[in-house]
Amino acid sequence: MMKGVRPERIVATLLIVIALLIVGLIGVFIREGALDVNQTQAQTAPITAPAVNDGAAPAAATGKTRNFTLYVRSTWIKTPDGQKFWAFGYTDDPKGPAKIPGPPIIVDQGDTVNITLNNDQDPTKTTTNPEGDGHTIHLHGLDLPPAMDGDPMTAPGGHSVLPGTKYTYHFVAQYAGTYWYHCHESAAEHIQMGMYGALIIRPKGQANVAYSGTPKFDKEYTFVLSDMDSDMHQKDYDALHTGGGVDPNWTQYKPNYFFINGKYWPDTMADPNDNVNATVGQTVLVRLINTGYVVHSIHTHGFHFLVIGSDGRKLDSPYYKDTISIGPAERYDIIMKLGMAGRFMFHDHAEQMNTNNGEYPGGMLTMISVNNPDGSNPVPMKQMMGG
Repeated sequence: MMKGVRPERIVATLLIVIALLIVGLIGVFIREGALDVNQTQAQTAPITAPAVNDGAAPAAATGKTRNFTLYVRSTWIKTPDGQKFWAFGYTDDPKGPAKIPGPPIIVDQGDTVNITLNNDQDPTKTTTNPEGDGHTIHLHGLDLPPAMDGDPMTAPGGHSVLPGTKYTYHFVAQYAGTYWYHCHESAAEHIQMGMYGALIIRPKGQANVAYSGTPKFDKEYTFVLSDMDSDMHQKDYDALHTGGGVDPNWTQYKPNYFFINGKYWPDTMADPNDNVNATVGQTVLVRLINTGYVVHSIHTHGFHFLVIGSDGRKLDSPYYKDTISIGPAERYDIIMKLGMAGRFMFHDHAEQMNTNNGEYPGGMLTMISVNNPDGSNPVPMKQMMGG
């Protein structure tokens, strides 16, 4: 014991030192604990970085003014077994039936876009539904104010575009990417009945790229994926037209037909927009849009693909896949470098989705045809089609 120092003072000093040591240790523990949490988060984070917009701010209104007019019409969906089911959707031809999917809307970054929905002949206005449902255009994936969002709950007047009226949605195309549009009035019914279409915004001043800084492509395809419960379509028709039916319960949705761009196999081979056709060495961009109500597992035979975009945004870290799950309303942009000749399946890997009402092959199935430079292909078309 030091001379002249009272014992109680020594005890007090020791207590202060111990208290300071405890506080310091707690601080170190907290800091190290927080670091450990961050490290864990970093280790378990997805392999893709957050999506960005080409590393730039949204595009201002520097482009053209683009005007579109869409009408609502009905149509019939014909199936391989000779049946037909009533549907309704958008069209840009006031004298024609609905187009399912609706007409693609393709613009450039910076364009001022005006889309008028003219509900002059609402197909839901019938003797059993004399007021009609009304319709909207929701520009899915675009960040817009309430009046332009296409949601009846937030639209001017608190309702949709009623029969006999029209409304113009306008926006500046800010972000390059893959989007879609659909009706948001009675959405569960109206989307299923056919009210949807693709919306593509291309990067300003850059040809043959999906986003600034992504690989150039030689050919481009947009595949709108959808599914149909034919029983629901029949019930909807009966409820609106015969007076003897009941409104379908959309929570009991069970699809039995599956489509790419409104077509099922083998009809996907009839239109060049519904199957990939390229030459060895070419690079192909495919935009995938799931407008249906179930998850689809899209698989390519013969080639891996590079995922470069998701939901209208470029990925900082693209990644390779040969199968990708795409949920309702999701979009993916994929790039394929086609290095060998042949014909390869492009399909939903869930077997049910490759059927037409249970009959295989059918449904969400198409082909990648890669020809030699002289146009020849080692797999004859007749063989591929089962001939």
